[in-house]
Amino acid sequence: MEDRSLGIASLDERIPFLLSQLGFHVAGVFQRDMGAIGVDPRSYAVLMALATENGQSQRQLSARLGIHRNAMVAVIDTLEANGLVKRMAHPDDRRAFAITLTDRAHTLLPSLDEATSALEDIVTEPLSAAERDTLRQLLQRIAVGAGLIPGVHPGLGTGKTNF
Repeated sequence: MEDRSLGIASLDERIPFLLSQLGFHVAGVFQRDMGAIGVDPRSYAVLMALATENGQSQRQLSARLGIHRNAMVAVIDTLEANGLVKRMAHPDDRRAFAITLTDRAHTLLPSLDEATSALEDIVTEPLSAAERDTLRQLLQRIAVGAGLIPGVHPGLGTGKTNF
């Protein structure tokens, strides 16, 4: 067991500090694990958005994920260069492209899901299944109370997140 006397006890009692501490830790592990697969946080978010609704335009993805449209172009360029998405003529707007997942991306998605599930298991290992569910529900309620969009990391738009 670690020596807890080395920390600052008053901070360890503050929920914002604990959320920040754990968030920083989890973000670093997430970035490391996704990086090993060749995906950064923004690319991961775009791939997951396309996995739930393939064929969105860059503008739709930008609005959905809170990523500036100019930054979205760079993300899509990188994903396309890595063979994970392709731009196709949009069926409803001839001025736009529909962004679609490639076969390679569909093959990669299970690995991404496994990596995020493994990270969740590691982070919540000290908790029972019921405690995990309770923690998830409480965090979701706090996020809604803060006005956050479900499933969208607020740091995506700034480029400053490691989530």
